[in-house]
Amino acid sequence: MAGRLIVGVQDPCVYPMWLTRLGMRLSRLMGADSIWVPDHFMNFVPRQLWRPELTPAARQIPSIDALWDPFVVLGATAVRISKVTLGTAVTEPIRRHPMTLAQATVTLDHLTGGRAILGIGNGERENIEPYGLPFAQQVSRLEEALEIIRLLWASGGDPVSYAGRFWRLEDAIFGLPLFRGRQPPIWVAARAPRMRTLVGRFGDGWIPTGRFARGEYRTMLSEILDHVQSAGRPKGDFTPALLFVFGLGKGREEILRDLMAGPYAGLLGLLAGADVWRAVGLDHPAGKGYKGFIDIVPPRVTDELLDRARSAVTAELLDRNYYFGNVDELVAEVRELTSEGLRHIVLANIGPMMNGAGLAETARLWKFIRRLRRL
Repeated sequence: MAGRLIVGVQDPCVYPMWLTRLGMRLSRLMGADSIWVPDHFMNFVPRQLWRPELTPAARQIPSIDALWDPFVVLGATAVRISKVTLGTAVTEPIRRHPMTLAQATVTLDHLTGGRAILGIGNGERENIEPYGLPFAQQVSRLEEALEIIRLLWASGGDPVSYAGRFWRLEDAIFGLPLFRGRQPPIWVAARAPRMRTLVGRFGDGWIPTGRFARGEYRTMLSEILDHVQSAGRPKGDFTPALLFVFGLGKGREEILRDLMAGPYAGLLGLLAGADVWRAVGLDHPAGKGYKGFIDIVPPRVTDELLDRARSAVTAELLDRNYYFGNVDELVAEVRELTSEGLRHIVLANIGPMMNGAGLAETARLWKFIRRLRRL
């Protein structure tokens, strides 16, 4: 797993299309080795916060909920931008049947010449519950879906039968040949213990999100690699990654000060789980069992809840859940993570949400990517 750090960029995958195409072209021009898109029906930002007077980005993006289908966008990107890895960060098997995910990923693998990655997790409430789908037993459902996807890919076109709790296959055919006979990599998003077990059993990579305390990434990765070995799979082919959610600016202290004075501190606080609030001696405004971005449903976020979150959130809490800083500060954070095993970083920049995406922001991001590619 040694070697240069691989740098990817997550595009928000949001209307208008010219902005999506420009963002992906810029990411590649800046030196990104991989481009990723989320799979959402709605965004995590409540509508009352997405207004031009609150965020400059709303002038270019009229609706933060106008999201493209990720596999369609990735397919179009594959024929426009060559020699770049493309992946989902991340999808889930609640809205999409395992066969659909298996087929879409292999199709993308052919379009990219073997550069597709299926990034998958157990889902977020905002994309599931409002659309009449069950947001329950997500980890068990993911486990079963991963079993089915691997079974279909290994079938060689022969009929497949499977009797599970959530899906039943009877004489199902997956006849699409794998690109050069190789299964596309599956990267699993995971932080909790049971999810880390699934990474080891089924994943070719690990793509968690959120900030890690010193030594925490190394500890979790070591456990996952033990699970990989226990499953009889080669550890040398495994990729430790991270969806790196960050705000880039003139410096950490200045960014946090501006955040605390602006309209988005409450939202970023709500997107942190109750465990993060407890770690700084606070109670989450949405309740003790609230899991942050996994549980949020933006149309249900009231002004009153946002106000309570904004009055309670602290800079320390935000700094525990996200990465903030200038180029030097963030490079130092990533360098520490590489010493703990990180090999592929996917940049998810929340800076434009707060301060727009002007020339200064673009120049900082360009410099940041160039610096990371030297690690």
